[in-house]
Amino acid sequence: MFFGKKAATLGLDIGSNQIKFVEIQKTGKGITLTNYGSAPLLPEAIVEGEIMDRTLVIDTIKGLFETHKIKGNEVVAAVSGRGVIVKRITMDKLKESEARDRIKWEAEQHVPFEISDVVLDFQILNPDLGNNQMEVLLIAVKNDTINPQLDLLSGAGLYPVIMDYGAFAVQNAFEANYDIAAEEMVALVHIGADGTNINFIKNKIPFFTRDLPMGGNACLQLVQKNLGLSYDQASELTKGENVADVSQESANEVFASFASDFAGSIERTLSFLAMSGGSDKMSRIFLSGGGALIPSLQDNLKEKFGIPVEIVNPLQKISYDPNLFGATGAERIAPMLTLAVGLGLREVK
Repeated sequence: MFFGKKAATLGLDIGSNQIKFVEIQKTGKGITLTNYGSAPLLPEAIVEGEIMDRTLVIDTIKGLFETHKIKGNEVVAAVSGRGVIVKRITMDKLKESEARDRIKWEAEQHVPFEISDVVLDFQILNPDLGNNQMEVLLIAVKNDTINPQLDLLSGAGLYPVIMDYGAFAVQNAFEANYDIAAEEMVALVHIGADGTNINFIKNKIPFFTRDLPMGGNACLQLVQKNLGLSYDQASELTKGENVADVSQESANEVFASFASDFAGSIERTLSFLAMSGGSDKMSRIFLSGGGALIPSLQDNLKEKFGIPVEIVNPLQKISYDPNLFGATGAERIAPMLTLAVGLGLREVK
């Protein structure tokens, strides 16, 4: 379910604030983004990953696909949040077919949920650790996390050929566009509306992942509270637009406060990384998602950690017609499409 091998073309990212899709075409000449679209959701439609207004979300997906004349119904979608557990584990050296029979028993030792309440998958990372052992990446998703997503897609008339883990999709988009030295430990920080996922990767392997309950909405609420703005005004300000009667100095103070809290969350995650056996220090931070564009966040994190901080461009090595993005331009929109692009690049059986 989570790891596949044949090209899929439609990646669908159902976020708390927006629904986004991309259409990716793979040919012998390379990879091309042939279509993309997004549609906003009302703030109460999805709250902290929980679907509050199923009908509204379904109608938004249908309207988005109709507007962009999408005829296919097969999509690659994602699950994220605290209902997903990802762990690197060591187990007896087995063939993949044998490991699949054994994985349920292994998961019972590592997953803090009832095994009957989860969907399991795995990937062999190192088939030979020595002493007749191998390293495996184990993923467990709670049924009450994945089933509402499947129900939503079914209601929209869509069939998910893969349900991926959001952090893996972001990594997929990243690796398709960036070349990183094998010894580097980098942090992929995907900032959604209601939460953030941090995925530390080394040598293309997810070394440690963690979900944080702090996303772009936290910044928006801070702006509303400190500057006395409406939701729409705060939204404009967090997108880098000017708002009447708001000084740049006042706005910068609020953004700096959010960046400080956000950096603290990353810093606390580093201690979990160390406990998981990660002795290497992160050499770079890559930001993606809509929250990556919060004004001055990139610079504040760079100053806090003293390492390069970059905003991911998931279309850096992917061809596309610039007219797709209109006057706004791809540079502004692309970071928000990172998850969808990663899903669209997935290969399915």
